[in-house]
Amino acid sequence: MVYFARTQREVLGCVLVLIILTISINDLSKWLLYFQIIFALVILGSFFIKYKFEINENYLTYQILFFKLPLYIKRIDSNQTIQIKFKRISWYTKGAIIQVKKGVNIRVVNFVPNDVFEELINFADKNGIPYTKTKDYFILEK
Repeated sequence: MVYFARTQREVLGCVLVLIILTISINDLSKWLLYFQIIFALVILGSFFIKYKFEINENYLTYQILFFKLPLYIKRIDSNQTIQIKFKRISWYTKGAIIQVKKGVNIRVVNFVPNDVFEELINFADKNGIPYTKTKDYFILEK
């Protein structure tokens, strides 16, 4: 099954507005002005970043996409996975961290549809991957 997530746009929007306000209000030196313009363009570009997470029978695929252009692709076979930790990320948000033998761990948060965690548990059971749940995660499951 394929799941999608987007960057948190509210925070990025506030930072972008603050940068635009400082550019328009202050009389800045040229190098600082150029830095702020470049920083504003990077933030504006991050609005178009999407995350794609796919669960198949024997492997997981994690992608970071800019529009439809893949920036980062990681395919994890079931034998490369050490364990999956299910955690509470914020007040009411569930999350999972997939620990791998080589490379960067994968953080699964804010993916839709919300059944991603049940599918991860099924994937772990089917492939013999150990998983743990924190006390806070159990509270969110109720």
